[in-house]
Amino acid sequence: MKPFLGIDLTIDPKNEQINGKEFLIQLPSATLSQSLDTSTDQVNQIIKTSKLPLAFRIIQFICGICALLIASGILRADVSLEEGYQNAPWLFWTGGICVAVWLVLWICSKQKAKTVLKTDESSQTFSHLDGISHAVYTELAVPDNAKNIDILSFFYKVKNGNIKVCEKAVCTQFFNPEFKVFADANNLYLANLEGKYAFPLSSIGEIHTVKKHIRIAGWNKEEKFNKGIYKQYKLTTDNYGCIHCNYYHIIEISRNSESFGIYIPCYELPIFEDFIK
Repeated sequence: MKPFLGIDLTIDPKNEQINGKEFLIQLPSATLSQSLDTSTDQVNQIIKTSKLPLAFRIIQFICGICALLIASGILRADVSLEEGYQNAPWLFWTGGICVAVWLVLWICSKQKAKTVLKTDESSQTFSHLDGISHAVYTELAVPDNAKNIDILSFFYKVKNGNIKVCEKAVCTQFFNPEFKVFADANNLYLANLEGKYAFPLSSIGEIHTVKKHIRIAGWNKEEKFNKGIYKQYKLTTDNYGCIHCNYYHIIEISRNSESFGIYIPCYELPIFEDFIK
């Protein structure tokens, strides 16, 4: 199956073409797209300004890692804390300094973010982006009650007829762009701010479960990944903010003589099933 939203690097390692254009039925108007790009750039600039300079963020990251490694080493040592301090006091002081630096930079980052993001100008910019986003979804005829769903996107190569995921990012195997999902009597629709895809309900086939551990770029939901309805999936996270899943699903879609697969995380299957029953 050709992965929907997958990017095939089998022949061209520099390929950036995303699979699934065959299902794309509508794009936002040029005017709205341009306004959206401008507003998004403004929001990204505000977010960038709200962060500490890169050098300080690197220092904070290094201090955090060093503090964790030192603490882990001290706790695993087969001596008491008092004996450990007597044997290597410099290790305790180094760990304490790392914790102090990390904490100071963390506090500074929170204060800077609060200062920048709480201004009237920032609020107006974010509000403007929300308004344009709403206009795009209205133009694409996305109903207000459409649900949000993560769809998996990834780079891959085909080897011996099998899909092999390529990890082009430092820690992420799969990206999880958020879509609006809804349906009518004939089609299942997936829409985001870049366009709307339609999948005839008659073309939807089996749902395959792949019991394989994967890492996803981040978490899009308001509810925490380990709370409420998501607790049952035993999701975990790491120091990079990636979400770890123990399995995922592939929804088979047939188009003419070709087979596609919509990849979704394990926690999104109930939403998808609501539309294909």
